[in-house]
Amino acid sequence: MKIGVMCATRKELEPLLKRLENKREEKRLLRDFVTGEIFGLTVTAVIGGVGKVNGAITAQELITGFGVEKIIFTGLAGGLDDSIKIGDVVIGSEILHHDLEMETMVNDQFPGMPTDYFRGDPELLELCKGLGQNLKFGRIVTGETFITTKERDGIIERFHPQCVDMESAAVAQVCWFFQTPLLVIRALSDNADEEVEGAYTQNGQWTVVSALDVVLRVLEALGSW
Repeated sequence: MKIGVMCATRKELEPLLKRLENKREEKRLLRDFVTGEIFGLTVTAVIGGVGKVNGAITAQELITGFGVEKIIFTGLAGGLDDSIKIGDVVIGSEILHHDLEMETMVNDQFPGMPTDYFRGDPELLELCKGLGQNLKFGRIVTGETFITTKERDGIIERFHPQCVDMESAAVAQVCWFFQTPLLVIRALSDNADEEVEGAYTQNGQWTVVSALDVVLRVLEALGSW
């Protein structure tokens, strides 16, 4: 089975790269795609960069260029739900843009595209159940900017999400077009408030380990399918 694993930044992917065996590297689209073996799977891992466009073109290259059958997108996110705390891991059961109305993307051009939200792959979501006490399943929203207190309340009121990031909805949109199963795994590094910059830097080093730990357990489970 061929699996694509993508992150936005190096610190989010480095622990996985160290675990891959028989690694070979190929540069495409100014990105280093590293393919190796783990748990009996062929995994292509890549740092895609920050933002929707970076996420989208990286996901498409994994699908069309490397032939991956499933994509796992992991990394850090800002929390928007008081019931979850920094270090918890959110599994995206629902993924949507908070800065773009879903209905405007569909019209008559793309029949069948969701007008509410993209859905995480049901089999992969089921696979995650029981993999950790700090796992939360819920809604992830995506936009092209870091969220602080100024924008936070409005996003919560409109979408009731658990966390926010800058890439997941774009990756989900690409996966919808290519009918490729997607699993989004995000660890909370901050609360998307006025402390976002300092918290992201301070907490990112240890919270990213929480997300990668879940990714490794998912890969191990997929290897036994």
